[in-house]
Amino acid sequence: MTSSPVLSASTDKKAHAYEIIKNKIIEGELAPLMDISEDELQHELGVSRTPIREALQHLQKEGFVYIYPRKGTIVAEVTEDLIKEIFHMRVLNEAYIVKQACNFMPLEWLEEKKRQFLNPPDLPPAEQRRHLMLLDRDLHFGYLKYCNNRFLQNIMSVVYDHNHRIRLIVSDPRPREGDNSVEEHVGTIEASIKKDYDAIDAIVAMHVKRSCSISVRYFRR
Repeated sequence: MTSSPVLSASTDKKAHAYEIIKNKIIEGELAPLMDISEDELQHELGVSRTPIREALQHLQKEGFVYIYPRKGTIVAEVTEDLIKEIFHMRVLNEAYIVKQACNFMPLEWLEEKKRQFLNPPDLPPAEQRRHLMLLDRDLHFGYLKYCNNRFLQNIMSVVYDHNHRIRLIVSDPRPREGDNSVEEHVGTIEASIKKDYDAIDAIVAMHVKRSCSISVRYFRR
């Protein structure tokens, strides 16, 4: 049985609106506690109010916006509790995801990610940090893609979107004390190539713990 063309078009519009609005929030174009104008989004995206509202309702369920009936919608703030909740989810799931994925990931892809971490382009500090954050994001979503668990993929894609937003907000382009993220990512990749599950458990646990500590410390400043 084929889907209705009308239904498919409506779903596509909602999905498009969802991705655009979410990206604006994650990248900081829509800052924490900023009002979201449905009229402006309609004009920008060229869609009716319905897919905009459906997209915002979806984003509310994922914790990116607050909707106040008959008043409006604002971007959710980033709090210390949110940071800890996101890292708690990573502690619970990330090592498992990596161990599952390394059985299916192309070795060429892992080797290329290792090369990219070890040989970053020569950029100004702020651009360099942005480059490494995007590389970090790409690595995590790569592991998630190959973990072959659709429920983890659905849940953790939201977690990683929040994580990226948090990193952009608390990011400092200068070298940060205790930040060994490049070495930890390379170590995770090397353990994945070898399928060394004990090493994956140890490196991922250390990486997530340090990342949480750094994020909380810089958020409090």
